[in-house]
Amino acid sequence: MKKAITALIILLILSFQASPVFCALDIDAAAYILMDAKTGSVLYEYQPDIRLRPASTTKIMTALVALKKGDLSQVMTASSKAVSDIGVGGMNVGIMVGEQLSLDDLLHAMLIASANEAANIISENIYPNQTDFINAMNEMAVQIGAKNSTFTNPCGIDEYERDANHYSTARDLAIIAKECLTLPKFRDIISQKQLNSLSPTNKHQKWNVVNNTNKLLGQTIKYGINGEKQFTITGLKTGSTIRAGANFISSAVNDDGFELISVILGVNNKPGRTVFDFTETLLKAGYENFSNQLIVDRNTVIKNVQVEDAADDGNLALVTNGKLEAVLPNNENEWNIEKIITINQNLKAPIKKGDILGNIEYKKAGISIGKVSIVSSRTVDQSLKAKIEDYINKVIENSIFKFIFIALIVVVCFLILRKILRKISRARNRRRRLR
Repeated sequence: MKKAITALIILLILSFQASPVFCALDIDAAAYILMDAKTGSVLYEYQPDIRLRPASTTKIMTALVALKKGDLSQVMTASSKAVSDIGVGGMNVGIMVGEQLSLDDLLHAMLIASANEAANIISENIYPNQTDFINAMNEMAVQIGAKNSTFTNPCGIDEYERDANHYSTARDLAIIAKECLTLPKFRDIISQKQLNSLSPTNKHQKWNVVNNTNKLLGQTIKYGINGEKQFTITGLKTGSTIRAGANFISSAVNDDGFELISVILGVNNKPGRTVFDFTETLLKAGYENFSNQLIVDRNTVIKNVQVEDAADDGNLALVTNGKLEAVLPNNENEWNIEKIITINQNLKAPIKKGDILGNIEYKKAGISIGKVSIVSSRTVDQSLKAKIEDYINKVIENSIFKFIFIALIVVVCFLILRKILRKISRARNRRRRLR
């Protein structure tokens, strides 16, 4: 009986465990992850690598390719296929066949209103054809580390047989979102609450105002024991289909500038338990239990070493030339950080203050948090004996000296040979006279 109870407890712990801190979060989803937007460190995760249907969160990958490979001013023409291939009840802004819009406007329609036809139009115009664009999506995903995703269309529809292999993961979508957030244009678009600035076209003189599908955008959410702290939702992208359920990628930042990315996939929305509610739960857990921590400060002594050929005792303190911060649990006992110190071998004078002599790397769960260079804390002069030896060595190694030295050897050899030949000649002459 005891063994059965123990096994049950272990099973429950494993099923609710979030990495790297254990905490049973009240999130009813197929998968989720919470990531530091700066370093990519994972704060919480649940089945982050299970492959699921991303629905319209696909569009952040489409946007990434478009922003990196396209020209915002490029005018694109809507094909019949792009306008019609949006799925049953697919999100759209009413773009017509033959309508011409700039890539800039299409990105706004795609990321704010989640317009499927906008994604299709983009995919047909940046590359010679949509197939090439989708290949670029998959290649770029792998390049940035999102290795478990397969995209078969640019908008996320999943009702057709051709899209049976259209999948991504919570971790991959967080990685893609992190990369997207490095682009100022992407940040600007996803921060807009309404789509109200599309330019007039050959088919529309005026467009309807459409609200951002991100219902949390711009909201300030309080956390802490007394609600004394707060974070603000700054973006990112929703997605929903019958097969995928409700998905939501969000970005948030608190008053300290600590930015997080949350991804929640496969939610069956119910009153009070929607993907938006679970996003608040996940972000609150992150901000309440983690913060930006100082791992090592500038001028921290890492090691004392002995310097050869020093004018003094040669004792030298090696210090950091910068500081390293990272998002870590508020409880320092849960950090579990590994330090890897690398110091240059056979340190010899002279050494100047600030010379880089090695580095120290910090890892957590095998993943590098960051590196800091190790430098000399002072100048170490060279001893007189070492200076003389170095001077002699430099003279010997000098090419001019080597030429002169070789020339002298040749001259000496010549003189010796000449002297030997003279002795031989004189000896022969004496023998001749004796005859």
